[in-house]
Amino acid sequence: MLLSLLALSLLASTPPPMPQASCLSANGKTVCGYACRASAKDVRCASTPYGTCSVFDAEVYCFDPQLASVHHPPDEGLRPECKEVRGEVACGFRCVVTKGKVACAQTPYGECREHFGELKCWDPSETAIHEHGSEIQRPACLTASTAVACGYDCKASRTEVKCAQTPRGRCVKDDFKLECFDPPSLVQCAHGQLPHPDEVRKPKSRRLAEQEKEKEKEKAAR
Repeated sequence: MLLSLLALSLLASTPPPMPQASCLSANGKTVCGYACRASAKDVRCASTPYGTCSVFDAEVYCFDPQLASVHHPPDEGLRPECKEVRGEVACGFRCVVTKGKVACAQTPYGECREHFGELKCWDPSETAIHEHGSEIQRPACLTASTAVACGYDCKASRTEVKCAQTPRGRCVKDDFKLECFDPPSLVQCAHGQLPHPDEVRKPKSRRLAEQEKEKEKEKAAR
């Protein structure tokens, strides 16, 4: 009986195998990877099972998220995308399309802002994402005249904007002079096996519900 319970426990805790890379041949070219796509003149694959590829105007565009975002997926799930407008393509997260332009943040915790016809995207560092995880504070973008900056605790003068680069950073405005300070991270984030791509794509609520369900199964088997 004890061996049966141990076997059930091991089966429940064993993660599903990672997806295998595939290869795709088109236009006299063969590529291997993940989410492979081919067009009339191009063929490409993402480098990791967390990436994505899209086809626009016979061109293939692929994007792979940073590993910090994979280890700390947002509550809504990790789902990078590619968008196109007027022949311009951008891939990433929180993509913004405006006035014939497109831009995307490179992490799900980044921010994009349009100002004077230009699109600016900003992302917190991988260190900040490791330190705060999915609870990381949402950055903001602030403008002053034609200037724009993104980050945390932003302060602006008439023509200048400065922002801290981490959630624990602070900025001050003194006699129209702007200064920002970011304390160093004191957290070391050690990760083991990467989570399965299917898991990081799920919303946090669904992941937690499934974890609770597995715990109930384990209790029932004891």
